[in-house]
Amino acid sequence: MKVKIALLATTALLATAGSAEAFKWHMSYGQAKNASKELAKELCDGVSECTGYGVGQCQRRSPSRFDCLIGLFSPGTEPGEEIQCDVVLHWGVNRGGAITLKNRGPFHCHVA
Repeated sequence: MKVKIALLATTALLATAGSAEAFKWHMSYGQAKNASKELAKELCDGVSECTGYGVGQCQRRSPSRFDCLIGLFSPGTEPGEEIQCDVVLHWGVNRGGAITLKNRGPFHCHVA
């Protein structure tokens, strides 16, 4: 009986520790949105034809992952035409607890 109680107590302790550890890796909407904005600005600054950028919605995929949409804008071939290139960014949390870009999808460009 004492062995069962000790086993239950150990299991309860490990379950509590696991919950606290999981909370440590939680990512907020604001963190993902801000990281997307900073990356969009950096990408736009690196391309001479880029005239602007925008950050769309971010969707939570797990407690430690968000997918965010960004768009980069450049002039089109016709006067008054604008090209918009969109990409989905997959943000996550690394082992150190810092927000990191895990992956990004392909750019999809169209006349806006």
